[in-house]
Amino acid sequence: MIIKAENSDLEILAELAVLMWQNHSVNVRIEEFSEIMMNGESQFFLKYENDIPVSFAQCQLSNDYVEGTGTSPAGYLEGIFVKEDYRNKGYARELLAECEAWAKERGRHGFVSSPGFPLGL
Repeated sequence: MIIKAENSDLEILAELAVLMWQNHSVNVRIEEFSEIMMNGESQFFLKYENDIPVSFAQCQLSNDYVEGTGTSPAGYLEGIFVKEDYRNKGYARELLAECEAWAKERGRHGFVSSPGFPLGL
């Protein structure tokens, strides 16, 4: 099951995020993600397996040209992570599809990620 993350999910998101972005604490990530959620230009998705949060994706909207899209505005994948024991099950692909659909619903004509963006696949 994939859900759109809300403020009540901040701690779960932060705990997953520090597994990928290890240079921050859970508390720092909670604060950062709370601010990001408030801007309305970003969305987090959580993937659950048997009621266990196993992966997340962070996507955002870009109003500027984003290299690699050929179009503007575009959706942008900020990061995606799947816990090691849950990899190779297609979860990252599912999360990416959710991010792409979310951006398309908001009028974005393309969807990209940065070369070298954080992957935890």
